[in-house]
Amino acid sequence: MNTQKYIEDLLKSHSLKKTSARIEMLKIFLNYDYALSAKEIISHMKVSHDRVTIYRTLGSFEEHGILHKASEDSHGIRYAMCSHECPEKVHSDEHVHLICENCSQTYCLEDIKIPKIKVLEKFLAQKINYTINGVCNACLSSLKTTNG
Repeated sequence: MNTQKYIEDLLKSHSLKKTSARIEMLKIFLNYDYALSAKEIISHMKVSHDRVTIYRTLGSFEEHGILHKASEDSHGIRYAMCSHECPEKVHSDEHVHLICENCSQTYCLEDIKIPKIKVLEKFLAQKINYTINGVCNACLSSLKTTNG
């Protein structure tokens, strides 16, 4: 996959200008298989961008359906890439998130959809979070090696 072309096409399809901050942030997200906080993003950036630019870019990406909030904890809000089917303005990333109790990373388990909940037929659900706390594969492998 040509990462640069993918990012340019992604920004164009969401009617966003190609800025150095947007391009660099998307490259960072594409390099990780877990959700990232603003602090983590800033630490991975090669070019220094002010915090306002970072937070505005995160907000813009969320608003345009490029990122979604995967979790929130003492490390702040963690963002993950949306699936290709996620429409602008209305996130449809209704999948399970796993928060690793060992490394604190949040993973999107996109193959596991949030089950239908009968009580929601009586209410208007505006946001659904389904989180599993456990141990991720990387930490599980490390634990097996250490204890092995």
